[in-house]
Amino acid sequence: MKSPSLIAQGSASINMTPMIDVVFLLIIFFLVSSHLAKRENSIPLDLPQASATVDDDSDTPTIVVNVLASGQWQVAGTDVDRDALKTILVTRSTDATNALRLKIRTDSQVPYSDISPILNEAAQAGIGDIVFSVLPASKS
Repeated sequence: MKSPSLIAQGSASINMTPMIDVVFLLIIFFLVSSHLAKRENSIPLDLPQASATVDDDSDTPTIVVNVLASGQWQVAGTDVDRDALKTILVTRSTDATNALRLKIRTDSQVPYSDISPILNEAAQAGIGDIVFSVLPASKS
């Protein structure tokens, strides 16, 4: 019985170029997505004040809805109406593998009647984890 002989006598090497390309693409993706997430929370709003607040350190996937003083709703910096918000909430809640959170940032002068439809659409989409962004009440 003959043993197989070595076919190639050169050194084996691995081409790292495709892996480096993928790593750079991932870095760019995470930089862009983190920039967009920060932009949603940086829209200037006169947030309401609350006597008790809790810091939100959760890693739960979150949809941020900004309600401007005019009553206009924004998701990801884009103006949306009730139908568009419903589509976004239903799509994201069905795509999410974990529970989804809805964060509402609203101007303190916005009446509840402008926020109530958002809560109704979230309930119909099956989103029960809803938080409101507030400022701690100033102690005088």
